[in-house]
Amino acid sequence: MVKIKINISSNHKIIFAGAGPGAPDLITLRCKRAIEEADLIIYAGSLVNPEILSYAGKGCKIVDSAIISLGEIIEIMRKSYESGEKVLRLHTGDPAIYGAIAEQMTELDKLKIPYEVIPGVSSIFASAAALKTELTAPGVSQTVILTRQTGRTPVPHGQEIANLAKHGATMAVFLSSGDVKSLTGELIRGGYPVSTPVAVVYRASWKEEKITKGTLENIEGRLKKSGFAGRQAMIIVGDVLDKAKCGKSLLYDAGFTHGYRRARKNRIGVSEIRSNGDYKGDMAVYAITAEGIGTAIKLMSRMEHGTLFAPERFKRNSIKNSKMKFFNEGGFDETLSENWNKYNGHIFIMATGIVVRKISKLIGSKTSDPAVVVCDQKGNYAISLLSGHIGGANRLAKFAAEVLGGQAVVTTATDVQDLMAFDEMAAIEGWKVVNPKMIKVLNSMLLKGKRIGLMIPNDIFNKYYSSKKNLSCIKNSDKVRPGSLNGMVIFGKQFKSCRTPVLLLK
Repeated sequence: MVKIKINISSNHKIIFAGAGPGAPDLITLRCKRAIEEADLIIYAGSLVNPEILSYAGKGCKIVDSAIISLGEIIEIMRKSYESGEKVLRLHTGDPAIYGAIAEQMTELDKLKIPYEVIPGVSSIFASAAALKTELTAPGVSQTVILTRQTGRTPVPHGQEIANLAKHGATMAVFLSSGDVKSLTGELIRGGYPVSTPVAVVYRASWKEEKITKGTLENIEGRLKKSGFAGRQAMIIVGDVLDKAKCGKSLLYDAGFTHGYRRARKNRIGVSEIRSNGDYKGDMAVYAITAEGIGTAIKLMSRMEHGTLFAPERFKRNSIKNSKMKFFNEGGFDETLSENWNKYNGHIFIMATGIVVRKISKLIGSKTSDPAVVVCDQKGNYAISLLSGHIGGANRLAKFAAEVLGGQAVVTTATDVQDLMAFDEMAAIEGWKVVNPKMIKVLNSMLLKGKRIGLMIPNDIFNKYYSSKKNLSCIKNSDKVRPGSLNGMVIFGKQFKSCRTPVLLLK
């Protein structure tokens, strides 16, 4: 067995220590050693688990501070310290959070008695562990507020629950389970939606631990139904309690570089989505809910060139990121209009109906419109909505589905039949369509199994069409027998007009 040397100051000092959230095996090694060596322990009997005192030596004197005043506590500490005894002041959780240690230290300073502090595990972290949740999550909250409801001990002006609720961050509320109705009312008044998840954890890590979950709208009723009457409970509020809303961090993303790891080169780039001559690979992603933002961030973690646009109300909870921009409430239409021709593709994390109405006035033609893809908030489906072939929306939908672990929804006829449309082939290869009106004609022939001759590089033909018996790769149109082909696709060749329908590419 490896022995760990715990360093407690050799100087004679009073020790303030955190006893952790309750479970005896959740105290720190340093605190355990302090308990074992103490001659006097003053502990918060109403909060500290008595089992923890079993680590104390046989001759140790134990005093419950719950029944005495501050002055009496200081006097007991002074007498014991001056007699040369080792004094331990044992607080619940971590002494820095609602431990009332500052007032004790002030009195000890007056008496010129030195002291040190041993940190402990706070009940907030034991509660998060019991809930199996993070308190911070990408796209949901990067801030945790530790607070309490005003009571006999007032809170400073501006720090009332309703004011703190305006931030929309994860909130951990201590010492407030006695009036849940008032608390939820303040949280809703401050801006949390009534559907915001809430968890009440009674005596986290104790044998008596009990968890009640709900929303701001129903948590009071659920607590009453469960018979909850405890005072020692932690209340956690925020969307982080819903794992489905939490996006992935960039820290472990294969495409993310940091001080200990380089990005992997096989990261998917969206520059492949649209390969016409003026393509810059710029993508605009739009989300209007916290859950949608989490999905968007997950999607953007695999993009080389992408910008996320979201309502300004989410700005306060977001990490400063050059790839995130915010629009004013009611400014979505204006932002979309400005972005329409600026970006080569647009991905919307919202309902399809919203998107259809928003883009209807912006649509131009199939040869110039950008790719448009719609994803639901959970990333279950990625729908190719506009410019599936030339714009690359079909490929973009498949890319989004791959990243989000969802299903691509592509309805263009050639894709449904597992055929490579000629305009999509051109877009992938970086070619342009000279006569767009012929796209529909030749793709229709492709679907019907008509005989089509392709004057394109042999490697490109083999890449997409070699298995199709009705398609042939030809090198010279002059040698094509009249009537042998229903149509032709010609790339980069001088072409003489003929009766056969031709799609020209360059």
